[in-house]
Formats: sequence, C-alpha cells, structure tokens
Amino acid sequence: MGLLEVGQLVTSKMGRDSGKKYVVIGFYDESHVQVADGFVRKMNRPKRKNTKHLVVHQESLGSRTLDDRTVREFIERHSNEESSGEEGPTYGQG
Repeated sequence: MGLLEVGQLVTSKMGRDSGKKYVVIGFYDESHVQVADGFVRKMNRPKRKNTKHLVVHQESLGSRTLDDRTVREFIERHSNEESSGEEGPTYGQG
C-alpha cells in the first residue's frame, strides 16, 4: 500500500493528536489506516487516520508480532532517539 506498511512508525500532523506518534496496524481503504500507540489507543481499539494527515518515518517494526507492549516500547525508543540531540532546559539563568 504505497509508502505505508503494517508496523510503520507515523506521526499525526492534523487533529487534536497532532505531533503524536503511532504505529500502523492495519488498513481501512486506500486513504485511511488503523493506528495504535499502546497507551491510549491500544490494539483492540485503534484510531482511524487519513493518510494525508500522517508523517511517515523510515522506522518500522517489520515482521514482529504486534502487541501493545511492543508498540509502546518501539514508540518510546524512537521518541527518545529524536530528542537526544536537543538541548535540555537551562537552569540558574535569569
């Protein structure tokens, strides 16, 4: 299905969940996917997202079995990798 595949890491860019990371767990049709984060949106209650409203990342879970714990750890690991290069808060100034 184009650039998206099951297990692909995506970030929402529209809606009240913008900026939130999800993993694609299924497809509804050509323009809508099922996503889960393992926290609020678990595998048994995925969120429906329009593919136009997603930023697709290279990272993917591949052929691993998807469950809430695997999805949660995958998202946490990739969220930490992105923020590791950023400067932290500066204390004692002001």
